Amino acid sequence: MGLNVSLLAQNKGKLSGMVTDAETNETLVGVSIYVELLKMGTTTDDKGHFELELPVGEHHLRVSYIGYTTLERRINISNKPLSLNLKLHPESEKLSEVEITSERKDRNVSEVQMSVQTLDMITIKKMPALMGEVDVIKSIQLLPGVQAASEGSSGFSVRGGSTDNNLILLDGAPIYNASHFLGFFSVFNNDVVKEATLYKGDIPANYGGRLASVLDVEVRDEMPKKFSGQGGIGLVTSRLMLEAPFFDHKTSVMLAGRSTYAGLVLPFLGEDLNKSSLYFYDLNAKVTQKLDDKNRLYVSAYHGHDEFSMQQMIGLGYGNTSATIRWNHVFSDRLTSNLSLIGSRYRYAIDVKFNPYDFTLKAGTDAAFLMYDFSMVWNDRHVSKFGLSTSFQSYRQGELDDRGGAISQYLMVNNMELVTRKGLEHDLYFTHDYMPSPRFTLRLGLRLSCFQNIGPEDVYLFDEYHLLVDTLHYGPGEVFNTQFNPEPRLAAMYRLDEHASLKASYSRTVQYVQIASSATGGLPFDIWFPVSPNVKPQKCDQFALGYFHNFLNDAIETSVEVYYKNMQNVIDFKDNAITYGNMQIDGQIRSGKGRSYGIEFFVRKNIGKFTGWISYTYSRSFRTIKGINYGKEYSSPYDRPHNFVIVANYDITPRISFAANWIYNTGQPVTLPYGQYTINGLTYAVYNGKRNESRYPDYHRLDLSLTCKLGKLDNKKWQHDLNISVYNAYARHNTWAITFEQDGHGGIATKSMYLFSAVPSITYNFKF
Repeated sequence: MGLNVSLLAQNKGKLSGMVTDAETNETLVGVSIYVELLKMGTTTDDKGHFELELPVGEHHLRVSYIGYTTLERRINISNKPLSLNLKLHPESEKLSEVEITSERKDRNVSEVQMSVQTLDMITIKKMPALMGEVDVIKSIQLLPGVQAASEGSSGFSVRGGSTDNNLILLDGAPIYNASHFLGFFSVFNNDVVKEATLYKGDIPANYGGRLASVLDVEVRDEMPKKFSGQGGIGLVTSRLMLEAPFFDHKTSVMLAGRSTYAGLVLPFLGEDLNKSSLYFYDLNAKVTQKLDDKNRLYVSAYHGHDEFSMQQMIGLGYGNTSATIRWNHVFSDRLTSNLSLIGSRYRYAIDVKFNPYDFTLKAGTDAAFLMYDFSMVWNDRHVSKFGLSTSFQSYRQGELDDRGGAISQYLMVNNMELVTRKGLEHDLYFTHDYMPSPRFTLRLGLRLSCFQNIGPEDVYLFDEYHLLVDTLHYGPGEVFNTQFNPEPRLAAMYRLDEHASLKASYSRTVQYVQIASSATGGLPFDIWFPVSPNVKPQKCDQFALGYFHNFLNDAIETSVEVYYKNMQNVIDFKDNAITYGNMQIDGQIRSGKGRSYGIEFFVRKNIGKFTGWISYTYSRSFRTIKGINYGKEYSSPYDRPHNFVIVANYDITPRISFAANWIYNTGQPVTLPYGQYTINGLTYAVYNGKRNESRYPDYHRLDLSLTCKLGKLDNKKWQHDLNISVYNAYARHNTWAITFEQDGHGGIATKSMYLFSAVPSITYNFKF
């Protein structure tokens, strides 16, 4: 037996390499490398790299990728490792008919990963745009299991989770508020995004820190052949991206900027916002340096800022800054690594000046991460990923300058100096893919996470009735309240035949930070705060089962997924909670259990003149928390049972294309007051104690878009087009908020506020 094994090993050789775009040198993810005679193959990883073990001798390789010409190549395998750099050419004559994706054609069927969706910018740019600006998050909100937190918002709920249950990454850096323009746009400039991947469940073990999902947005890192650029001019925003190679194509530099001038679109907003002023800008930069064949350095940076004022009464400024330095090293054909240093900052300041209020409130977050990740390909059946990370996190709870005194009376505090809560988080993970047979794949994963609070901090302790009973003081650098949690992950895939598979997964996720807000829209002035001796980390166990089937040579993909989520230590706030500027916010929190369940149907057509998808999601989300709703189970703010989406794109001619989206959602749960009272000129609402027993009206809208390519279609030096779009084409006044006022008979009258009527826009896009 030992001799046979030895001979078998000697009769095999290693094949490895990279696959890139022949025109842009961009690495391609999910490319299929297949040996037809042996009925075996592999796909490129997220860095465009592949590994394959083949018998010694001559073989015929077929390298295929949607939107690219298939590459056929003969190779000779010997006992010595063979390295290949393969380049694929785009099918330029078919670009108008082919949707280029970053996935292998049958990836949804063949890979063990489930509950994941990847969108590239070609897909996103085909969709109708709000105010002419296509957007990553607006596109993500059209996927099954995902719903916008509110009209126009960049906040989103995944499978019944809250907006702060989503980890949003930009080149690995966490973004704590991903909104521009009060949520109408996201911070992601479509010119610099390579692709966006959303993990709704079965979250890989290398991600952690949030309960519901991970949105991983990658910035383009290809090596351009020459100086080039692209951008656009619209009614609301203008943008420009430039990139160029240097030093014999060993260095690439990308710079991009975007700014807005909202005056032309404000008349189309609701009457409550059309007298406001809105402004934002953002900047992106990325440098890619090829040190040698085994080492690459990536440096990525982002900065964005918003300014908003309403009738000179409310002023708001907020913004994100992030930076990522990543060193990619190839130890061997089988082992690669990424060492990353990441920083992220979020700041906001709100200034209010109308009788009787006159105050300024400031807050924000800071975080620094050091991460080291490894990927090991043992052989065709065993692949491992492992790594560790440590981070320092700082949460600025607020600095209050109350010039008028009214807000101090409401919050029951005086002028408040800056108070910061700090923490350390450490993580260690390991995941292993094992394929015992061509039909069956198993993935085992484990993440070990640890969170520690750090002084200086005054910790307020509360009794079972949430009354303050003591205060503990921790000095500078003093570590306390260490929380340690294992987070197991398990997934399996069984391939029924060439076109269909069954998948199942289980994952435990743990969250150590959350937002202090009783609203659902992901407002810019929400305050992040960590766990403490009073607040336990939230935990979620998610189970999912899915059936995946492709038709017509993978041109049409379909799936059905069911899931169930059981959550512990889920937080909510008591009625009339004071969440802003409250240093004793732990006493406002109530915690308990939560559960969500649902089923998602998805049909997508990928190839041809007509592309798009249809999805339907039925989902429920509930909480049971002592002290809320009399301790009985109630609907969470994100319990919206029915979600139906149609996304359609049609290439009328090679020059003209049409796109449409239609969205329907069940109305959002809401707690409505039944009375009010006034003390010292301040009005307070009266609730009946039943949480989220009412709903907003159901939400639906239609978006339309027409794109016309200008100039010669085969001109590669200068490409440009004109996009005309209408957001909310039939002008439905979807409820954004409800206000209350006296009806003149001692009762309360309600008034629905809306953000948008029909919003037309026109954008000129160019590329050179």
